[in-house]
Amino acid sequence: MLVSCGKASNTIDGDMVTNVVQHVASVISQETDSTFLASLFKCATDCLRAWGDVKAETRLALENATKQQLQALADKRKARGTRTAAEIEEDREDLALLEEMEEFALEEMAKMLGLFDTNHPLLIAISSVRDLGLGLGAWDSDGEGGDE
Repeated sequence: MLVSCGKASNTIDGDMVTNVVQHVASVISQETDSTFLASLFKCATDCLRAWGDVKAETRLALENATKQQLQALADKRKARGTRTAAEIEEDREDLALLEEMEEFALEEMAKMLGLFDTNHPLLIAISSVRDLGLGLGAWDSDGEGGDE
């Protein structure tokens, strides 16, 4: 919102936006909470939409941060996949919520990358990470929800 307002009022320039997006990229690369990660990707996407294109090094910083997060999410999902069926069933609701939050982050990643290139190579990586999920729907347990 601030980037959009700054652009409309001519109070910011490309260097300021680059600084903001560079900082967002830095935070993205270190974030461990999927919910907040989704918000950070949305922030980056909103800045890019409001301002337009950014410098190549800023784009690279966002792409590298995305690669780091994709690897981290893939590792988490692989680790969950090694659980026994009994462990998965016991923690079904918690695991479903975790995966749902990760899906939001993956969705926001895809939106940002789509601004760079609708055929961005990392979009395939996002699909691959999605496939690593356990496929637990948040409302599948105890026959709740879904059919309303």
